[in-house]
Amino acid sequence: MNLRILLLALVFARFSASAQTNPAVILDPNILTVQLYLAGAPLTQPVVELNAAAGSLMLEFDHYGPDIKDYLYTFQHCNSDWKPSDLNDNEYIDGFTEDRITDFSNSFNSLTNYTHYRLGLPNRNMRWSKSGNYLLKVFDNDDDRRLVLVRRFMVVEPLWGVEAQFVRTAQVQYMNTHHEIDFTVLHRSTRVQNPINDVKAFVLQNGRWDNAIGPLSTNFTRAGDQLVFDYQDKIVFPAGKEWRFFDMRSFDYRGERVRRIEEKRDYYEVTLQPDESRANTAYIFRGDLNGRYSIENTNFNQTLSQCDYARVLFSIQRNLPEDDADVYVFGELSDWQLHPEFKMIYDPEAKVYYAEPFLKQGYYNYQYVLVNRESGKMDEDGYEGNWYETGNLYTILVYFRPFGARFERLMAAVSLDSRQRN
Repeated sequence: MNLRILLLALVFARFSASAQTNPAVILDPNILTVQLYLAGAPLTQPVVELNAAAGSLMLEFDHYGPDIKDYLYTFQHCNSDWKPSDLNDNEYIDGFTEDRITDFSNSFNSLTNYTHYRLGLPNRNMRWSKSGNYLLKVFDNDDDRRLVLVRRFMVVEPLWGVEAQFVRTAQVQYMNTHHEIDFTVLHRSTRVQNPINDVKAFVLQNGRWDNAIGPLSTNFTRAGDQLVFDYQDKIVFPAGKEWRFFDMRSFDYRGERVRRIEEKRDYYEVTLQPDESRANTAYIFRGDLNGRYSIENTNFNQTLSQCDYARVLFSIQRNLPEDDADVYVFGELSDWQLHPEFKMIYDPEAKVYYAEPFLKQGYYNYQYVLVNRESGKMDEDGYEGNWYETGNLYTILVYFRPFGARFERLMAAVSLDSRQRN
């Protein structure tokens, strides 16, 4: 496993340099399984209300190895484009502007040694005082306060309403493969003098920012307090398909889509059933996690502190390698990024692409994406295809910054499921 750390450190150095456009990154190869969610609901998006109770937002992650680290954290207020706002830290933080993560525990009775860290926000030492976008930053105090982890979260003051609906796209070629959304913002008693300049909206698919649509301005207003976002063929997302999955909640027996489990000295090796392209397959419904994962342990009389790690072998059958594209395993398990550890290698003898990332025990969603080597553009359709019937969770975020204001307030955050469309 020491060799793994060395190799990952090298690829992380290259990955970190190329990921500077994405503020939510993991910058230490020993930090694993990072999740930020609403307390008690690990599959939720990190959108929390301005006056939320203590511990409403939960950060969890593991540090690989036996060492206990001294981690510091803070958060930074940002505009809707994730660039720092003009506020000083004491203008949006009540309490200390920096604090330690003191809630941690060592793995127990597991092959892999790691320390699990937890942080609840807000807390008695630190809470936010403004709505908007935030970056939660974690520093390694044992290594000259090196930045090792950044996560996004949003704080909303839910004063505005949003009415949204799914509509069929006007482009015939997308009618059976894409989702289009129209919505109206109700700004109620708030005075909005210049709606086109003062109000921005973003639409996310399954909580992802890498393919978010925005900033959007209202294209017309209605009498009273209604701002209409009705763009033909603009707020349109490829529907994708229900996510691939595997069940690795136990190493005592094979879960769904697990072919083989082998115990090594300090980790497990799990081989998944080989995959095939789904680009031209018929619609099949199966409930999924919208690309996310859930850390779980179904072994008898074991807790989450005894969840172990495995080297997981993914493979997809291809007679020939791609001429001008690379293949990646993608989803929340890869941090919604083209992570080097999830880049697949082609084996000409077996006629498969394969990758072996290091993952924690749980239930996972994933898919395969193609990445053009020249442009770097990601193609999620290539091995997956699109069904209009696919269920996705869409989130609409509405920001307000009147003339002269120094930051953008998040006035509404609503979600709608495409499976519940009329």
